[in-house]
Amino acid sequence: MIDDEDDLDFDFNAEFSDEENTEFEKEQKEEAHRLKTHPLFVQAKEVLHIVDVLLDTCQDEMVKKSFTETLGESATIILAKLSSGLTSKSYVQCMQKASIIRDHAEYMRLSNHMLSHLKAIDPKYIKLFREEMEKFRELFKLWAAEIHKMEPDYEDEDWGLFIKS
Repeated sequence: MIDDEDDLDFDFNAEFSDEENTEFEKEQKEEAHRLKTHPLFVQAKEVLHIVDVLLDTCQDEMVKKSFTETLGESATIILAKLSSGLTSKSYVQCMQKASIIRDHAEYMRLSNHMLSHLKAIDPKYIKLFREEMEKFRELFKLWAAEIHKMEPDYEDEDWGLFIKS
């Protein structure tokens, strides 16, 4: 607990110079470009697109509603978690995001078995979905290998899940 406000080093009212603002904006644009062009993020967007097409072509409204709520939400969550996971420099935060992504991606990948038994969805879209999920899984494994090379940040891991005590 901080008793004296003078102990704070950060001045919330400080303004940054034009040069600092320009540098910050440049870094933000570079980071956004890196994210948008990262193969895993590109593949996640492709998976979301395939899910949208698959659901748009579904002939059964009940099936469509059910899978929109599950597959669509999982694909959206994956993109959101990738946005923060791919830009984080924290081992623990990357592992947290990767765990959530893996859970949703595995659900989506296993949904192929259920989808293949439904007559309301064109089998060619199901096959395409399966192929795109497999590409995603392979790219995810490459990202996971990158995370494992990171230096663990022990101070951020107070649950003992990703770093051995």
